[in-house]
Amino acid sequence: MKLLFFLFVSTFLYANSFERVNDLDIVVDKTNKLIWQDDIRVIKVRKTHQNAQEYCEKLKIGKFSNWRLPTIEEFKSIVDKKNQKNFINRKFKFNIPNGYWASKAHWRTLWYYADYMHFISGTAYYDSRHKNKYIRCVKDLK
Repeated sequence: MKLLFFLFVSTFLYANSFERVNDLDIVVDKTNKLIWQDDIRVIKVRKTHQNAQEYCEKLKIGKFSNWRLPTIEEFKSIVDKKNQKNFINRKFKFNIPNGYWASKAHWRTLWYYADYMHFISGTAYYDSRHKNKYIRCVKDLK
């Protein structure tokens, strides 16, 4: 009985760790203390990895600035395998089940490849930094 109660409470807390702020088109992840961009641009704007980093650095949403590309670990925190439509937490309104650039470029390939999250499967991959992929910026919640 205690185990069942624990599972219920932890499921409830996990489900409530994400909150959508419709006025700003952002999603706040209280558990990981992150703010995610979730406006129409995340399904329209595609850039190379380098240009994606610059895009996030210049992004302003409401009063928020200081955005960055997320890490793969941060992307994994918004993957929801139960949402088989596009494997992202249901609080996110905008998503293309395709590749979104992550921050890490690989030194072992002389920085030719970089990580990206593929929301068709909810799996991380890497690809040439010269290809255009979608961008979903993140910032730390202070």
